[in-house]
Amino acid sequence: MAQRIEVIFRRSASEDIANISYYVTTKGYPENAKRFVDKLHKFGESLGVFPEKYPICRHKQFAKKKFHCAVFDKNYVFVYKIETTRIVIYNVIHAKRLI
Repeated sequence: MAQRIEVIFRRSASEDIANISYYVTTKGYPENAKRFVDKLHKFGESLGVFPEKYPICRHKQFAKKKFHCAVFDKNYVFVYKIETTRIVIYNVIHAKRLI
């Protein structure tokens, strides 16, 4: 079994997730928002098992800083950096914002 390393959500990533939840809730689906937020957190935590699974981002802004991009649910991208003993998630961005 792979060694799991610590995963840290930066404030910016937590705010991104809160904004996603707010958006889904305002569309009239508060229960769906809660379930989706749980899935987002689980996915983020799973990055600690095999952090190199996802490549360096193709988007120039992130690539030059060696950020990795992991696609979740086809529409969201986790932007994270692998440090020596942990993973730091900086943002959770809707894929359309990366175009």
